[in-house]
Amino acid sequence: MSVVLAADLGGTSLRVAHVARSGEVVRLAWRAHDVGVEADANSWWAELAACIRELGTDGVRGIALGGFTRSQILVDAAGEPVRPAQCFPDGRAEPVPGADAGTWMAMTPFHPVARLAWVARHDPAALARARHMLQPKDFLILRLTGRAIGDRVSNAWAIARDGLAVTGAPLRAAGLDPALLPDLLDPAERAGTARGLGLDGIPVFAGAMDTWMATLGAGIFRPGDAYVVSGTTDAGGVLTDSPTPRPGLSCLPWSDGVFHTGGPSGAGADALGWAATLLGLSGPGAVPVLAAEARLDAPPLLFLPALSGTRAPTWNAGARAALLGLDRTHGPAEIARAVLEGVAFADRDLHGGLAHDRVVITGGGARSDLWCQIRADILGRPLLRAGEETGLIGAAALAWTGLGAYPDLSTAQATMCRHDRRFMPNATPRLERLYDAYLRAQAVADMLAGIA
Repeated sequence: MSVVLAADLGGTSLRVAHVARSGEVVRLAWRAHDVGVEADANSWWAELAACIRELGTDGVRGIALGGFTRSQILVDAAGEPVRPAQCFPDGRAEPVPGADAGTWMAMTPFHPVARLAWVARHDPAALARARHMLQPKDFLILRLTGRAIGDRVSNAWAIARDGLAVTGAPLRAAGLDPALLPDLLDPAERAGTARGLGLDGIPVFAGAMDTWMATLGAGIFRPGDAYVVSGTTDAGGVLTDSPTPRPGLSCLPWSDGVFHTGGPSGAGADALGWAATLLGLSGPGAVPVLAAEARLDAPPLLFLPALSGTRAPTWNAGARAALLGLDRTHGPAEIARAVLEGVAFADRDLHGGLAHDRVVITGGGARSDLWCQIRADILGRPLLRAGEETGLIGAAALAWTGLGAYPDLSTAQATMCRHDRRFMPNATPRLERLYDAYLRAQAVADMLAGIA
């Protein structure tokens, strides 16, 4: 049977699968990990090699990888990391004024140039040995093919708004070497061919960040679509037919004639893990079950989900979470529901108030019917739940299209992508009032950040 090898490197696991042309996941292997502020990139390569050995290589015709972004690995001329990978939770850097001028990504402490400037101050010897700066999935592609590449979507910080050309200007503005930037390819371009692991000569495609891959696998690709990727921390955005910037959100070219406004949240299922520990539950999946018992006539309870600071759209690594409005009538169920609602409010922020027709949700947090309905109510749009493993399906659609099995990605989506349920929004004045309070209360999270 002919298959492609699809890989999805996430914040809590690496998932690798054989996927048929129909979109069927034929075999799946995975390895758990925990991505913190820093990580050992070689451990991801060891996980990938182990998954490939578990799956085997019979029938594999192409390979595509996606992975989390806002993270980077500095490698030397031999492709070896010169220091631990800086990962998406890392908020230690300071913005570099002006280094984002004329590009598609605003300067924040999470910007690649800000992080490189941090390395220049704190680990200059490592920076001196570095040859390339790579995203996590690109490190795996380097180990697989021997070629250092990146993709134009994940590296929009190095794409000029005027003409969409690759530019080293952000690095030069910070006094850094533009040669650190590898070749940037379109996601569907071939990065090279595999070497070793029983995959010699099989084409490897450039791929893109996990959000792009998941939305591709969820059937999102046209203006008017919006999405939520519900993971450890959520991501969300709206697709438009022209650039539509909003404060604190990334505006970037998504595909030919399609642009994206949105970004990564600092909130997601990680908040459910915290709540489960706080409430003595068996795990994050028990939080929605408990929340279903909440009294909807209880006094309003608001959760600000900045447990690890905030990312889009406020970008405050020092922000703090809060639970506001508690009184003696609230119990564990009401707290559990407030956590679900607080994350959904953060998701709404990622859409920037832009017009859209529908929202497609994917990811582990989409499994809860209650949480999907809460999101539909808060987002105010029909919410379609995509099928399982959209990151892998997106990678597979990219590979099959690159191999010529489909004429374009839209055609691949029509066959390979599936939705299993639609949640219709309910007009809920209580949630609208809570969202207004959520917006005003964000100043509380900022204020608490200043208290030692």
